[in-house]
Amino acid sequence: MISTAKRFAAVPLLLLAMGCVEAPNDARAPVTSASFSDNVNTLAPGSGTSATGTITETETATGTRKVRTVPPPKLFDQAFRDASAQKHAADIAKLRQAFLNLGPGVDPEEAARAARVVYTYVDQLVIEYQIEDSSPLAHNTKVNFGQKPRGLCWHWAHDLDIRLQMERFKTLEIHRAIANYNNLRLEHSTTILGRRGDRMEDSIVLDPWRNAGELFWEIVRKDTRYNWTPRDEVFAYKRAQKKRDAEEEEFNSPI
Repeated sequence: MISTAKRFAAVPLLLLAMGCVEAPNDARAPVTSASFSDNVNTLAPGSGTSATGTITETETATGTRKVRTVPPPKLFDQAFRDASAQKHAADIAKLRQAFLNLGPGVDPEEAARAARVVYTYVDQLVIEYQIEDSSPLAHNTKVNFGQKPRGLCWHWAHDLDIRLQMERFKTLEIHRAIANYNNLRLEHSTTILGRRGDRMEDSIVLDPWRNAGELFWEIVRKDTRYNWTPRDEVFAYKRAQKKRDAEEEEFNSPI
């Protein structure tokens, strides 16, 4: 019988193993906020290439602006994307309509293209991430122990964000958000897509992680499972907390 103390001591290790924390300036997770990328329009729709062969990523928070470039993703062939689109035809039609329902001004062609891109690219990531478990936490553990290449929540959010950047949407806007950054629940990251100019809360959560590669989507304010906060606000909070912790440690250190 494991003692109560030992069981409680194991909890932090278990949370660490299953964890999915996205940190500012984390070299493992290039920062990205596609909606505010100045050079995203250098990309041709669906091409995956630009004048420099890269996609610009930006992070803006509390007066700072960081920019870096990453290569665009290599897409699976057209036959794979067509088969995926056929498999998800009914769901793609529903997501297309959801984008149109966001209000006037959403281009029907962009709504249809966005819905198709999201579903077909999620199918590609399922293969690339080697998703085998029905529990995303089980897959997280394998990623964190080096048994799987990717598949943490911020991997999904980052890769889907970059893929959506390739489409140069004019009437749709990409957001990034994080939930549970300031409580004891597991932190979670996502990509959000909405009508350009609308609040993030009125846009659509695109979350393949929570159902282990099966896309979940819903209006942000109707997502009862997570309370989403814009990622730049979360990063600003984390930087301020890190600064406070460092100052407290310095104050408490013996002279």
